[in-house]
Amino acid sequence: MPHEANRTNGAAKRSERTGHTVARPRPAIHGPGDATGAGATLVLSSAGDVETLVRARGSLFMVTDRNGNIKPAGATELGLFHRDTRHLSYYEFVIDEGQLVRLSAETTRDGYNQIDLMLSGLEPGEFLDDPKNYLHVRRRQMLDGGLIEQITLTNFVRRRISCHLSVAFGCDFADVFEVRGAKRPKRGTLHPGIREGDAVLLEYDGLDGSAYATRIVTSPSPSELTADGASFALDMGPGESVTLELQIIPQKDGEDTAGRGLSYARRTMKLHREAEAFREASTRWSCDNGLLQQVLEQSAVDLYALRIPVGRHHIVGAGIPWFCAPFGRDALIAAYEALTLNRDIAADALQALAAFQGTKNDPISEEEPGKIFHELRFGEMAQAGEIPHRPYYGSVDATPLFVIVAEALYRISADRSALKSLEPAIVRALRWIDAESEEATRFVTYERKTPAGLENQGWKDSRAGVSFPDGRRAGTPIGLIEVQGYCVDAYARGSRILAALGDEALAKTYECRAEAMRALVERRMWLEREGRYAYAIDGKGELLDTVVSNVGHLLWSRLPTRERAADTARLLLGPASYSGFGVRTLAAGQDVYNPLSYHNGTVWPHDNALIARGLANYDLGGEVLKIFDGAYAAMGHFNDRRLPELFCGIPRKAGPLVRYPVACSPQAWAAAAPFLLLQSLLGISIDAPRRRLAIRNPRLPEYVRHVEFRNMRIGTAVVSMRFRRVGARCHVDRLDVAGGTLKTEIEID
Repeated sequence: MPHEANRTNGAAKRSERTGHTVARPRPAIHGPGDATGAGATLVLSSAGDVETLVRARGSLFMVTDRNGNIKPAGATELGLFHRDTRHLSYYEFVIDEGQLVRLSAETTRDGYNQIDLMLSGLEPGEFLDDPKNYLHVRRRQMLDGGLIEQITLTNFVRRRISCHLSVAFGCDFADVFEVRGAKRPKRGTLHPGIREGDAVLLEYDGLDGSAYATRIVTSPSPSELTADGASFALDMGPGESVTLELQIIPQKDGEDTAGRGLSYARRTMKLHREAEAFREASTRWSCDNGLLQQVLEQSAVDLYALRIPVGRHHIVGAGIPWFCAPFGRDALIAAYEALTLNRDIAADALQALAAFQGTKNDPISEEEPGKIFHELRFGEMAQAGEIPHRPYYGSVDATPLFVIVAEALYRISADRSALKSLEPAIVRALRWIDAESEEATRFVTYERKTPAGLENQGWKDSRAGVSFPDGRRAGTPIGLIEVQGYCVDAYARGSRILAALGDEALAKTYECRAEAMRALVERRMWLEREGRYAYAIDGKGELLDTVVSNVGHLLWSRLPTRERAADTARLLLGPASYSGFGVRTLAAGQDVYNPLSYHNGTVWPHDNALIARGLANYDLGGEVLKIFDGAYAAMGHFNDRRLPELFCGIPRKAGPLVRYPVACSPQAWAAAAPFLLLQSLLGISIDAPRRRLAIRNPRLPEYVRHVEFRNMRIGTAVVSMRFRRVGARCHVDRLDVAGGTLKTEIEID
């Protein structure tokens, strides 16, 4: 078998090395991996209710506790992951002579996490005296091809001291799906650690035929180096400092991208230059409100950090920890939300997704001609065929969203050549909608084709995510209300794309199909007695009359009449749906409502941002302001100034915001949400092909006096504007336009 042959080759390579298997370190500090060999049992544990530090850099991410450690060994909440494989499952820093006390911990915007500790316990000291707090420890952890850590120790007592510190490490090479709870019938071969000079190599032969490794390098040379730890004996005079460096480098089939030989300082400079290049290509949003400013800055940093290389392009990964991978729906929505920040995010995502667009019918992966994938994974389980994610296409909405984002990108870039390059993929996506809707004569529905696939394939993809008000699950095939709106919008935008590219006949065809499908939704999915839209239609033709946030997306798609849009706005901003922090995914008062559930009563920032954009489409500015107020109130409850994937839907009047315990943070479409919320609040509408920037009825809340954006790229022009609140009104100043002509239209009723 091919897998066996590859494992043999990996073993042969190891036997050629001059290194040797080494003994375990002293038993006080040890990591996982006592079981080695083929099929060794994976031992997982829990870190409990641990506060974490997160760092991401593309497909490499790290989650530690706030002391910078990964402990206990095998904790499911923590680790260093690269392309869906955990390359560090235990990492603990200890000083023998005393107890390390945390002073501070932060994720800086300069590319590293910083943890400040002090050593306490050298001598008793007097009450309220300080002699026992004598050694300062600063840990700086960055990601650059791996985890690069600099540890600086400074002696603050007036005499020479000696101490012994240890760093223990271990690696289980678990696939991210294993860490999430997937049970595998067998695993690959885990090998004993090998020492090579001042480095240790931990290795695993995967069932996918790949050789995985983690290389740990120390500098300076440790006093003792073993298969799962390094010890250092230090001697420092008064005021002296000592700096250590560790590099934990993931490898696959002998390759890594760590940039060997670079010092910590040079890596810091390199990361700073790369981040600065992204910032220079991005709009600079600023305001006088400190909290909002911090959120905007952190959001931009997170979107940059979450970009994952896929071929020649980058695509934002969905979120940390479980979804640091390309997701079609998430990448497209995040790209749309972030258009006024950096349009390259959308351009890259579209090209990356087009490269994987479906070409055939495959029930295992749910691939279909023209379809955009749901999820792409790189780990052992995907490559070995244990899960269908190479990629997996089980998403009913990613394909219309592809067309929507392509047209939205053209409206801000006016890049006809880029649009032309995407034309084949856009037409294939439209044809997929044609096939699913029978050319706009029926609803677009989903039904999984493989037991390994998702039961629900819209954005609320949990098992209970599509239910009747009494909790009954909808039967397949299911037609979701927002998906019909996306398809109407995709048809309409596709028509505009084709017209721009000169295909007037096909453009007219899709314009007609947009109107036909709009009429179908209005006729079949409006609940006349209740005065609102249904959530979905199930396999028996029964309408789900559940009150959900999804109906707000219809306003983003510009599907309803103005009257029905106003009815929808009143529904979503009424007390049952609006928690005070945002619109709930599902309104209170229904049996299935649970403010602590994943999709049936929580608040999702991206969901609210799309609803706000829809409200702005209908000039419902007061309602947009109410959603912005809720999001702003939520921002103040997150110390890292990151809006998470979701939070609980408990009413604001009941007390502080309640966090959702396993929400991703950072998460792409949550990070991008503040930019779309601001765009909607300020009434910004862009039509770069016509060289037009329109501002209609902008608003600012009482806690924001002014907002500016600088260097926003609209077509070939670069524009800067300022919005100032004067009394109850908002004044608009165009500060500068360079690089091209741009007509600015400001309309204030």
